[in-house]
Amino acid sequence: MTVMAVVALSGCSALRTTTSSAPSSSLHDPAGGQSLEQARKQLSSIEGLSDVSIKEERTVSGLNERHEVSIAATVEDTAAAPGFVDQLAQLGWSVNEAEPDTGVFIRLRTSPQLVIGDVAKDRGWTEAAYTTSTAELKQLVLLSPDELQKRFGPWPGKAL
Repeated sequence: MTVMAVVALSGCSALRTTTSSAPSSSLHDPAGGQSLEQARKQLSSIEGLSDVSIKEERTVSGLNERHEVSIAATVEDTAAAPGFVDQLAQLGWSVNEAEPDTGVFIRLRTSPQLVIGDVAKDRGWTEAAYTTSTAELKQLVLLSPDELQKRFGPWPGKAL
């Protein structure tokens, strides 16, 4: 008896999901760094930040799965925002649950609102990806895994 199976894949649709409790595979050894829960506690303890969150996100496009760490915070003193970009980048790179092969995504809310991508570029993040088309988008920057590795070493990086 012959059994035929037909598998159809439709296009490159993308699906974004939030944190998974199941461990994710990676080419790197996830020893070191810290868990998402440890990073969450650390983020909550950083003075000068409020309304904070951190999560690991997974994106599926076709058969490809990508990961990023997303961090959001409100900066109480706008002048302190530049230092927080580096600090939050290191915090995101230290999360050892899934390698953030898409990078670390940072949302910093300031008043007045700074263009966080420009702030990151001024701090030497030459590959920072961002747009300024709306006031809300000015809060966001995506830092590449290549630059994160250059600054903080192989993933997972050292916790703060």
